[in-house]
Amino acid sequence: MLNLEEEKSKFRFKMKLDIRWSDMDEMRHVNNAVYLTYFEQARVYYFHEACEWDWEAIGAILANAHVDYLKPVVFPNPTYVYVRTGKLGNKSFEVHYLITSVVNGIEELTTTGYSTMVMFDYKTNQSVAIPDNLRGRIKDYEIVKP
Repeated sequence: MLNLEEEKSKFRFKMKLDIRWSDMDEMRHVNNAVYLTYFEQARVYYFHEACEWDWEAIGAILANAHVDYLKPVVFPNPTYVYVRTGKLGNKSFEVHYLITSVVNGIEELTTTGYSTMVMFDYKTNQSVAIPDNLRGRIKDYEIVKP
């Protein structure tokens, strides 16, 4: 089992999630498919804060996503997602996620995951190298250097 405080200390970016009624399934917890939307939403805000990403200049596409469901996320518990870049390659990078919920006043780890993003030039329809300025901004932002 992960030590939550130790894991959280690796993440600079934290965002509150708003759980919508439509996010839940008949068991009254967040449906498993919604977690990828939470990851995506947090990733966009993370990129905006961490490196002021210019989406019109260069893009990134999702190559894969992995989710470990540890505990259900239940409305109305306050829920947060933590995001960081875990690994930088030449054309791709990994984005890591933690989702936590506050249950009876205690923050609990509910979900971990990661996704691999590939830099992509939509004009040429090809993968491209991570620009040096973007790589530098991400490294400067992160607590644990990728």
